[in-house]
Amino acid sequence: MYFDNRMNDKIPIFPLPLVLLPGEKLPLHIFESKYKKMVEFCLKHNKKFGIVNSKNNDTLSIGCTAEITQVVGSEAETGEYDIVVTGVERFIVKSYNFSKDYKQAYVKTWQDIDDSVDEVLLQETNIFLYEVLMKLGAPSKIAQINMPKGAFEIASMLDIDKRAKKMLLKSQSEKDRLVILKRILKKAIVKIDYDDPAKIGYHNFSNFEA
Repeated sequence: MYFDNRMNDKIPIFPLPLVLLPGEKLPLHIFESKYKKMVEFCLKHNKKFGIVNSKNNDTLSIGCTAEITQVVGSEAETGEYDIVVTGVERFIVKSYNFSKDYKQAYVKTWQDIDDSVDEVLLQETNIFLYEVLMKLGAPSKIAQINMPKGAFEIASMLDIDKRAKKMLLKSQSEKDRLVILKRILKKAIVKIDYDDPAKIGYHNFSNFEA
């Protein structure tokens, strides 16, 4: 296990039954009183909050900080918010704090042990990404491709299932993440070639599995 001191802070925590990855955008509807207060605090003080998987049974609680990048709407009467957040940085929870209405945690940055990049693997994974998007007829996403993209950038362009996301979030090696994504994309190509995406529709292929 490896963490450093770049993020040795207490941050608000939003447990959700999902996994957020760095670079991923996520729309949220905030309606519970305690999380409305959390969002108000983050907006007022320009703070991020952490998202952790509420269904996580692992010994290690690893999450991702979320930056509020857009307030789509708010209801004055109810105080509810519609926001879009973007994943920023992975963290590991050291301990929880319950002094406020919403949960907080003392966290530290979760970063890679091996930060080397296998350029051949990176290029191969990007080629598989391009092939998948071409086969699915997703021109808006194809236009975003400017190779080479790193693992989290690639993952942000796909709707990956929760199990695979957990693997990517916990990985401490870019090579390992690229291996996971390459496997996901190869399986997607086989599935697309077996079924006709023109008949079934793009979004039926959006939940890619590891």
